[in-house]
Amino acid sequence: MPNAREIYDQKFGVHADIVTSAPGRVEVIGNHTDYNGGTVVGAAIHKRLEIAFGFREDREIHLASDRPNLDGSTQTNIDTYGSDDLPEWTKYPLGVYDEIKMLGRIDANCGFNLCVSSDIPVGSGLSSSAAFEMAAALAMSKARPSQNQLPSQDDFSISDLVRISHRAENRFVGVPCGLLDQSVVGLGKANSLVVLDTSTARHAIVPAGEQARLVIFRTHITHNLVHSPYEKRNAECRNALMGLQRVIPGIRHLAHLDPLDITAYDIVLPDTLARRARHVVEEQRRVGAFLRALNEGDLGAAGELMSASHESSRTLFENSSPELDFLVNQLNEKDSVFGARLSGAGWGGSVVALVSASFGGETAEEVASAYEAYFEISPDWWMTEMSEGVRIEMNA
Repeated sequence: MPNAREIYDQKFGVHADIVTSAPGRVEVIGNHTDYNGGTVVGAAIHKRLEIAFGFREDREIHLASDRPNLDGSTQTNIDTYGSDDLPEWTKYPLGVYDEIKMLGRIDANCGFNLCVSSDIPVGSGLSSSAAFEMAAALAMSKARPSQNQLPSQDDFSISDLVRISHRAENRFVGVPCGLLDQSVVGLGKANSLVVLDTSTARHAIVPAGEQARLVIFRTHITHNLVHSPYEKRNAECRNALMGLQRVIPGIRHLAHLDPLDITAYDIVLPDTLARRARHVVEEQRRVGAFLRALNEGDLGAAGELMSASHESSRTLFENSSPELDFLVNQLNEKDSVFGARLSGAGWGGSVVALVSASFGGETAEEVASAYEAYFEISPDWWMTEMSEGVRIEMNA
């Protein structure tokens, strides 16, 4: 388990002012609908990231990580953090700091120490970046520069932290993502799914049901939105919307169209843009059908919709990979699996499967062994519990 507070004590020689944690998340269904005004369903998972945070009396910013692959530790200051050549992982907390500072809700004369520890696999498509942002946002919003300064009575809500973290990822990190990741990380509840309507930013917490279980398989292909075709797909969806707006006046979001609209009017689009639009529109319908099936306790139908989502991602949106496809196919051959799909943006990362109670370690190892025989490397896998969202672990 992550333990940022002990690492903070060792690195900085003082105790942290506050310790927060945030979960990873799995996208259950709703692939690339979030930035297209659609509905998406996700769940916070049991793997978490922890941040220990404290203000400094000088203007320096010291950042430390327990991950050797994240360059260990680095430093900057409150005057040059936006221009210094720093490791890429530091953009997530610094982007959050930048957003909160622009809102005038943080002491602009105080630097800070921050230490991060995590058991969320980096590059797995489980939103370690959103967990980092949300845990940092909560810590920065709750800590105070001195013992004499009381916390603000006008506290940030979870929705405020979601928006701050989302803007940090868009503007400082440079990824044009939707609201899904930060929303699920912030709003997650035990044994529940988070349903997000991205056109209104409204959400609902939906019980997953006693029989619903999720298993995650991580491919050996690292997922990185900054260096993936994610931005290209985002632009293709915008271009598809603009093309359709010429013949369907008044539409604001791709996901609000009917599949018949695409059939009738996709002639005005290049073939690639038509396929991207069709995926988004049909995926939106799958999300609604999935929620109805879950409400009726029909896990078989819900699983079939997840598998159909993956096939659409593979053929129409083209954001799958041979590794993801292999895992989905292997899982769907098992009687104890209702359905499986890639989770998150794609091009690597993880697969999520909806499984029955009879799915166990032996079945999972059969899938892992088949993957290893084909790709000569074993995938990580774990059964996951649907978990609580961002929270304070310790407040001095």
